[in-house]
Amino acid sequence: MLSPYRCKACPNSGKLSSVPNPSVSRTPRLDRRQVIRVALRLLDDVGLDGLTLRRLAAELGVQAPALYWHFTNKQDLLDHVAHAMTEPWLQAVPATAVGRRWDEWLTEVGRSYRTLLLSHRDGARLVASTRPLPDSLPVLDGCIAVSQVSTSCSAGQALQCLTTITTYVRGFVLDEYAELLRSQAQPDGADAEYTTIPDPALLGAPRMDAAIEEIGSPNGERAFEYGLHIIVDGIRSAVVTHRT
Repeated sequence: MLSPYRCKACPNSGKLSSVPNPSVSRTPRLDRRQVIRVALRLLDDVGLDGLTLRRLAAELGVQAPALYWHFTNKQDLLDHVAHAMTEPWLQAVPATAVGRRWDEWLTEVGRSYRTLLLSHRDGARLVASTRPLPDSLPVLDGCIAVSQVSTSCSAGQALQCLTTITTYVRGFVLDEYAELLRSQAQPDGADAEYTTIPDPALLGAPRMDAAIEEIGSPNGERAFEYGLHIIVDGIRSAVVTHRT
């Protein structure tokens, strides 16, 4: 872009100079890692719905178009944020297999993945709405290799084992987090009738009452562990079938 001031060094000072105007403010240089780090912090502050490019740009002290130097669109940004959130966990997964039986390792994979998704606001929603980056594939390849060695499965079956567990965990955390938000949405000063969960036995649901008495909340720790062990038991059966 030409600067609208006359060049004193040019003989023909009536022409416009192509020398940039030093008075024009420049956009601060952005580092992609800095943008992702701030976006992850904003995710915790305002949630996935509140994480807009405009808000992110304001937090960084730039105009929103400056972000397009690093990301093609918002989805591309979210893919990178999800990658930054999950990459340390993915890299640590193979190491957790050392000294463990394969079923213990897969159980720990599920537990640690749940911990990761709950460590960030809307963590499960973010991961469910994004795709892995190419940088994630070598790390995932290592996880498949560990699963193969542990179970003597094919690469395809090892991948199915991992994706079955992670898909279960994401779905459970989505429900778990939604229940947490519902409980936090109770208005201040609400009366006991509004905030107290009705007794199922008094509503003609004695079996539901007995079930909750036995297992606690369907979104609680015991329910998660039960589902996780059911999946691992199913994988165990599939592994035996594959070996025979």
